[in-house]
Amino acid sequence: MEKTQKRRRRRPPLYGRHLLTLGAAALLGLSGYELWIRLEDFWAWSSGIRHLSQVRGTPFLQDLAIVFEAPEMRQLGFKLLFLLGAVIFAIVCLFRRNRARSAWLLLVLDAALAAGGWLLGLYSFHPSDWAQVLKLIPLVLIAVGGAMNIGHYHALRRRRAQRRAQEKAASGS
Repeated sequence: MEKTQKRRRRRPPLYGRHLLTLGAAALLGLSGYELWIRLEDFWAWSSGIRHLSQVRGTPFLQDLAIVFEAPEMRQLGFKLLFLLGAVIFAIVCLFRRNRARSAWLLLVLDAALAAGGWLLGLYSFHPSDWAQVLKLIPLVLIAVGGAMNIGHYHALRRRRAQRRAQEKAASGS
């Protein structure tokens, strides 16, 4: 290697990346499965609307918009969008699992996802509804992994700064 070329430094892997990976994979699986089930329900439920649109000759989206005026269907639409957002969030977590700077954003989005799921009724914090509580475990794993990434990143920076200060003191003496 020539002396003019700088040697590329490799960042050490962060400790929280395994928990983030496990949480993101679990969230992807759970949210993807629930999205698929709810899409099947929506498809079966909207078959009557599709048939009616075909018989009357009206556009399907126009008839579907009329049906979405009902609060139950509006809530189903919000749940579908929320689950799609959860799947996208899980994919982003998988790609950003070893980045400390994006961990802050992942933590904020994780908390927003938990709050949104609770408001929509997809997640529950009550112990008697244990299946809904179990769906929060991937979000907890993502939050803990992100916090560990942030802590490890700051520890590495502090250690690097101490090492530079020691090297500077040793070269100055």
